[in-house]
Formats: sequence, C-alpha cells, structure tokens
Amino acid sequence: MTEDSAGGGQPEGLTFPCRYPVKIMTESGARAKILEVVARHAEFSPSEDVRTRPSRNARYESITVTVDAQNRQQLEALYADLRCLDVVKMML
Repeated sequence: MTEDSAGGGQPEGLTFPCRYPVKIMTESGARAKILEVVARHAEFSPSEDVRTRPSRNARYESITVTVDAQNRQQLEALYADLRCLDVVKMML
C-alpha cells in the first residue's frame, strides 16, 4: 500500500510496511522515557535500531529510533504520544 503526503506530513511515496527513522531532540537523560513510548507503538531492536548523539554541551540528546512502521496511523499515534512528553524539544 502506498501512502501519499496529503494528510499526515509523511513523505510522498512512503510504502508500508517499512523501516522508518523517528528523530527526537530531547533533554539529556530522557532516553528511557523515549524508548518506552516508542515501544508501545512499534517494534525495534534497542541494540541495533537506536542511535543517540549528545549535543556539544551534553544538555540535549538527539535520539534516532528506526521502527518497523505498518501504516500511517501507527506513526501518527507514535508522534502524538511523543509530543506529550515534557522532555521532547523537537521531532523530525
């Protein structure tokens, strides 16, 4: 199934199921909270699918979790739950 970008902000031509990188800018030390929310929505391997990079002064972290996305609704629900976390500063 091919999803278009008309209603959800996902890249045009995204075909599900697929591997999809979720990028989150967060306060330092919030990795566990982020992974807990992501795990509620999608499958991923913590050892292989999670990359963390600290900011220059280590106040913030960039966390990229590559998930097995099944459909657009799953991704929208994941992003909605991540937006509810106070530690999340930005998402891509």
